[in-house]
Amino acid sequence: MMNFQKLLKLKTDKLLLLSLIILFTSCSKEEKQKSYLAKVNDSYLTREELASLVDTSNLDASEKNALIKDWIYNELLYQKALDEGITDDDSFNNILQSSYKKLAIALLIQKIYDETEVEFKTSDLLEYYEKNQNYFNRPFETYLINLARFKDELTAIRFREIVLESNWEKATQFFDKNNSVIFSERGNLKELTEIYPVEVADAVKFLLPDEVSIVIRDKQMTYNVVQLKRKFNAFEVFPFDVIEKEVEKRFIDEQKSKQFENFLKELYSKSEIVIKERY
Repeated sequence: MMNFQKLLKLKTDKLLLLSLIILFTSCSKEEKQKSYLAKVNDSYLTREELASLVDTSNLDASEKNALIKDWIYNELLYQKALDEGITDDDSFNNILQSSYKKLAIALLIQKIYDETEVEFKTSDLLEYYEKNQNYFNRPFETYLINLARFKDELTAIRFREIVLESNWEKATQFFDKNNSVIFSERGNLKELTEIYPVEVADAVKFLLPDEVSIVIRDKQMTYNVVQLKRKFNAFEVFPFDVIEKEVEKRFIDEQKSKQFENFLKELYSKSEIVIKERY
């Protein structure tokens, strides 16, 4: 069966291809001259074009400047390639045509994936989980943890007190709009090497199930509170209630992959396919 996620790896190529398309489709020179972020000779980079390449809403000034510098370097090389006649070569046009097809295929696959609906019940997920438990373990010790990070120690101390008095969820709700909270997450499965910062990882190793750590200051001068919910040995199968979201994701992906296979078979049956004998 064709793996749907392997097909979707074409999306990796899509970002590059979209960059190529932007080089060939643009607004008029006069419009760009009114508002642009950068220019190289007669080529202009607008805010709209930068936003089409990457989501800039969460980027700081230095990250945006790095993107603009990348555009400038690429534009310099592109203009040099034009001067060298690269775009007139047969090899360039062959690659362009191949990329054009790959982009069309990638967008079609994504469209089918997005429009394919998978209906299921919890019993379906449980049945899938029971049949495929080998998917739901890891070859290393794994920790189910809750973790919160704060800008100041007093808030971290108060957060910990509320966790001890009630539970993690109530503490998170209480500090929901507190500016000192950097983040608070719960129910994450992590191997020890995935727990950051290292001071928190060191603390987790010695916690008992449901135990809450003291406030831990790290090298970045932020303050952490971690709670160990459960520790799993290497290759121990995770319980369904812990891994349900992952079970659901794998189940849906496999169902969509099966439906895509049926889609391909239908296309095949309705088309004239000729495979000549090999010599």
